[in-house]
Amino acid sequence: MLESRLDGSTVLISPQAMTNSATVTANLDTQGAAHATIRIAFAAEVNTNAIGPTISLLESDDTVVTNFATVTADRTAEDITSAKVVQYDVDLRGRKKYLRLSVTTETTTNDNVTLSAVATKSRQGESGGTDVLVNV
Repeated sequence: MLESRLDGSTVLISPQAMTNSATVTANLDTQGAAHATIRIAFAAEVNTNAIGPTISLLESDDTVVTNFATVTADRTAEDITSAKVVQYDVDLRGRKKYLRLSVTTETTTNDNVTLSAVATKSRQGESGGTDVLVNV
């Protein structure tokens, strides 16, 4: 019997406004999951000359900040002229236990950002002893 189990969604970053030169981070424990979807919702930039934030997704076997390594290349100067969602789909098989999401705003007064982030984890299905990744 093929079964898909969903662990549910977790709010990684509560909706908030970030000032310029700010960083917000969140860790996600992925133990037991085969896939994670991370969605970051951005409000439209306040000023048309703003530079969008830098988004980093990292991984580690523990939560020591200096141990995290890049999962995927940073997204820099993300265009948020209009409100948008940035999504990462991560195959967790063979990855470290923790993912770390980091969003950093640029340095000028106009670079304030409003955002929130949600993660959804899913596990491998079971079918007569054979594991199958089921995206939900």
